Amino acid sequence: MFTKIKIIVSVLILFSFVACDKGIEPKDENQPTGFSGTVTFVSEWPAVVKRAFVVVFKDPLLAATDFSITNLKFLSLEIPLGVLSYRFSSLDSSYIPTNPGPFLPGRYAYVAVAYQTTDQLSLARQDWYVVGIYYAFGNTSDPATMVVTENIFLKDINITCDFNNLPPQPPGGS
Repeated sequence: MFTKIKIIVSVLILFSFVACDKGIEPKDENQPTGFSGTVTFVSEWPAVVKRAFVVVFKDPLLAATDFSITNLKFLSLEIPLGVLSYRFSSLDSSYIPTNPGPFLPGRYAYVAVAYQTTDQLSLARQDWYVVGIYYAFGNTSDPATMVVTENIFLKDINITCDFNNLPPQPPGGS
């Protein structure tokens, strides 16, 4: 009986070493904080589109004033016009004066693809149209909150865009 207990204890100890997932080990300080994903376009791009970007806002867009530079925390590099898909990463972002440097951990209420039809780049809400929103787990009733944790890099923040079936537009648009 004592031998069986020794064997069981030995197996459990061995299993704990082999199966250890480094749960109490500190986070990898070299792991970047941020996110990436793919934008997929399921319809033809209209000729009126001049530029498009992935945008991330800290707070929900409940009023026209929420579509502001102080609430904007990420602006992707410009999405090439006419593409069927586009890979983006917070490691490749454009400069945002209110969020310089690496992407910061936090809760982000609105992740979307937006485009402009004006020749000049503008931050006026009425010049932007949302063509796709990040939804989690297929729930298309409400935009998903993206939670970014320190030293964690989220993948698969994917957005589907359909120019023929635009999602609900934030307040203050045309």
